[in-house]
Amino acid sequence: MANAQTSNLQSYDVSGPVNAHPIVFLHGMRVTRHMWQPQVEFLSSEFRVICEDLPGHGSRRGEPFHVEQAVEELASVVDRAAGGRALIVGLSLGGYIAMEFGASYPQKAAGLVIASASVEPDGWYNAPYRALSFVMAKMPERMLNAMSRTIFIAAYGRRRAEPLISAGFFMRGGAAGIREVMRRRFAPKLAAYPGPVLLLNGSADLGFRMHEKRFLAVAQNGRLEVIPHAFHIANIDQPAAFSEAVRRFARSIPW
Repeated sequence: MANAQTSNLQSYDVSGPVNAHPIVFLHGMRVTRHMWQPQVEFLSSEFRVICEDLPGHGSRRGEPFHVEQAVEELASVVDRAAGGRALIVGLSLGGYIAMEFGASYPQKAAGLVIASASVEPDGWYNAPYRALSFVMAKMPERMLNAMSRTIFIAAYGRRRAEPLISAGFFMRGGAAGIREVMRRRFAPKLAAYPGPVLLLNGSADLGFRMHEKRFLAVAQNGRLEVIPHAFHIANIDQPAAFSEAVRRFARSIPW
């Protein structure tokens, strides 16, 4: 299309019409911005779709992961690629960064989609994730990468898993991300954001839905949608349903 533009700008990709409403996507731990390929294909004919690598991942593998740094870099990407304001969509680790961003820069967030991140990560139930972060930080990365690749291909098949596995895995950055978010509470961050919020969860992602009602209650302008037959990586489990939920929400918000 004549007014569309696609570019690869180092730590983030931009696709879609230049003057369309912008949506910034933030990935989960140990994977990269490429996980959003199904959403790029589904949404970029209507929206300006921007997919960013978080610190410690992908093109930013050499940077230490810190929440504050991730928020500041996101603010910079919104300014450079989205004209200073965008809908922010984050899944898992990316969802927690989105909540921090909404509290820190509400004027830059036209709305928040918080996917697979409706649980406070600092409770007793985070013991498995503490163990996971230790393993990801200490075990040989080649072994961990091979395990992740095998698991994703077994779960989704090679074609559907490709957005997750194509850029490789970044275990050290993922481990740092887990440790960082487990030291924080996010319901207060969500409560501080005055704009529209969509909590978007897979029906089978029980661990990360644990506090969805609490999160919904504190959101000033929130709604909850549960995607049937989806697990934690809901955008890959049910890509059409996930993308359609984001599109409906994007069409509904006051840009």
